[in-house]
Amino acid sequence: MGRKRLRVLAIVVLSVLASTLLVGASQARTGSAPSGKQNWVVSVGGFRTDADRNYIRLGYLVFNPADNTVAHNFWTWNQADFPAPVNSGDVYYCGDWAPGSNPRNNCPIKTAPGFTGEPNGHFTGTYAENSGQVAITWTKSTVNGTTTTVNLAETWAVSEPRPGLGRLQLVSDDYSITSGIAYGSNASLAQTSKAPMSSVRATQRSYLLEGQGVNRRAITNWTRGGSGALGVGPGWNKCDDGSCLGFVQYDSGCAPTSCCLPGDGYEACAQKIIDTGDRRFYYLSDAFGGRRNSYEFWCECLSYNGCYLGNSHVRPLLQVIDDAGAFQGWVGAEVSPDRSGSRDPAGEYYSSFALVA
Repeated sequence: MGRKRLRVLAIVVLSVLASTLLVGASQARTGSAPSGKQNWVVSVGGFRTDADRNYIRLGYLVFNPADNTVAHNFWTWNQADFPAPVNSGDVYYCGDWAPGSNPRNNCPIKTAPGFTGEPNGHFTGTYAENSGQVAITWTKSTVNGTTTTVNLAETWAVSEPRPGLGRLQLVSDDYSITSGIAYGSNASLAQTSKAPMSSVRATQRSYLLEGQGVNRRAITNWTRGGSGALGVGPGWNKCDDGSCLGFVQYDSGCAPTSCCLPGDGYEACAQKIIDTGDRRFYYLSDAFGGRRNSYEFWCECLSYNGCYLGNSHVRPLLQVIDDAGAFQGWVGAEVSPDRSGSRDPAGEYYSSFALVA
């Protein structure tokens, strides 16, 4: 009987140990998403000063804590490919506006090429969290239909700037990106989660700029809270069909050197900019699926008669939505190559940024 009790006791102990090991293994396999948030919008830039080969990724990150895998669907633009803007399909028209408050009507709102369709890039990989950071290793890349095996490492700092909203800031990488910013929550990435233009316009808010940009082969860093903001609210006019917003900024700093040809008429042109209020026109469009928006702006002095078809600033955007489903801003990219006819790559604008309240 003593030996039988020992055998029973041994079986019980082994069963408990096995059970403990299984629980431990399960816990080891199952991690958590950064800041507890699975769905993110992200903007990544690879900028350099020694060559005109800057590039941007703008897209979604989805973390799967069940197996610590991560997927990244994105649109990507490379300066070397001359990513000329295209019409978004949205045409600005507001029929109810106060004098001086409306940008040019009947103008197509432009966006970056490909942004009207599905993402053209896809990364998959794994992630691990440690001491307030998340390390991502991308192992497979598909861009424009071509799939390759890769080994790309990134480290991001994780924070939660407010309840229900996570933030990632690029710390380091082992390839060619120089800037990265992401905001995440557990809200769906589907179009049903996106705020309509009426909601974006309803309350006056300032969306603080942060990120990095390149122009004239010089890189500029923007620090949240110290680099300006985009203000959006009831002062913006709503398109008649509700798909877009428009705004006129006065005393905007539009330079005569950008708008006026050298020669006898230069001084008169420069004076006209002052006399007409030095105005800049802004257009914000919602004619897309998913979390997509896009905005474009240009100085009135570039085209006093009709829509400007030249070097406007073009910025595709993805909305930032918190856990409660509330709109908090955007992550975005600027894709503004020189379309003047005699291309000057150094004068082009590319950036990776966020605008978040």
